[in-house]
Amino acid sequence: MTQVSVPRASAARLAVSVLFFANGAASASILPRLPAIKNGLGLSNAELGAAVAAMPLGGLIAGGLAGLLIARVGSGRVAAVAGTLDVLALAALGLAPTWLALAAAYFVMGMFDATMDASMNTHGVGVERVYGRSILQGFHGSWSFGCMVAGAVGALAAGTGVPVSVHLSVVAVALAAVVVASSRGLLPASVADVRDRPDGEPEVHIHLRNAPHLLRILLPVAMLGILCVVVQTAASTWSALFGTDVLGLGAGLAAVGYVLYAAAMTVSRMVNDRWVDGLGPTRFVRIGAVISLVALLAVIASAPLHAPLLAFAGFAGIGVGTSPMFPVMVATAGSRPGIPAGYGVALTSWMVRIGLIVAPALIGAAADALGLATALWIPAVVAVAIFVLAPVMTRRGVAPARRPAP
Repeated sequence: MTQVSVPRASAARLAVSVLFFANGAASASILPRLPAIKNGLGLSNAELGAAVAAMPLGGLIAGGLAGLLIARVGSGRVAAVAGTLDVLALAALGLAPTWLALAAAYFVMGMFDATMDASMNTHGVGVERVYGRSILQGFHGSWSFGCMVAGAVGALAAGTGVPVSVHLSVVAVALAAVVVASSRGLLPASVADVRDRPDGEPEVHIHLRNAPHLLRILLPVAMLGILCVVVQTAASTWSALFGTDVLGLGAGLAAVGYVLYAAAMTVSRMVNDRWVDGLGPTRFVRIGAVISLVALLAVIASAPLHAPLLAFAGFAGIGVGTSPMFPVMVATAGSRPGIPAGYGVALTSWMVRIGLIVAPALIGAAADALGLATALWIPAVVAVAIFVLAPVMTRRGVAPARRPAP
């Protein structure tokens, strides 16, 4: 592996952190405004869930090509271009005049989001190899920090009556400038996208004919992300609506649930790397599943008790419990035997889009039929499944190479 100086490695780490921040902020900016969009367009829960599901559908279509783009031009360049287009697409969400336009905007944003997600995670895996220890949780902490900041700004905008179109357009332009500026610090492809292959490790040929074999190898890893998404959706997509529709809170106060979820996830991910190194990924994920289950039960119980504080504590607990899961999935996918990190991360992230499609629509349909509080039993059951299946989903075929940290 090409040696990287300490200042260069630090600059790359900062650049990737900024990309994660921008991606999280773009994804979260609209969430506190969902009640206003739902009311403005006259949507049902199922219709809103279906529109939100168009984003991962776009990602599912585009994400399968991300590995090829990374292999051709490098993860850094792909992340910079896709990231700029991803955050600019945010403005279209606020300007959508109909359900169809909203779904189309989500679809286009999903295409760029999936490409940015795969490329920045691949670059993050490369920077982690340079450091020789776990730092990927911290990158995802930056993503959560972006969600938290964007959620707080969105809650303030909702509480003060700022038009959705103005709010999202301003955020889109600001984030685009951040992405362009940060791209200068990324590592070249010759460093970030090349993984040492131990002697005797079989190489998996990347070809369409081998797609079923690749999917079999990576599907158990992707299942962690898919199940994690279902649990996270309870807080990320439905917390604001839970506050308004179930607890009867105002739009500004209802958005606090999402902000607390994002804040708890941010703080957790900033310290999770040491826990991953100390406990191991499997044990840490199982602990997170237990925390998530208890948190979901608290949210569900808050409905009959009409206890907003209990719901807020539950949403924060979901942030803590799910915080290690997606980074563990990415690190595992990027270390599969014989599969280049770019392909492993891209294909795994592509499969996770299935969860992003199913979860909002499934919970939305269940909410219309049974009530939102009852629908949250779905992610509670999924948290139990994560606990049971964690050993299979987090098994690494080969340990990542350890090198002295810069």
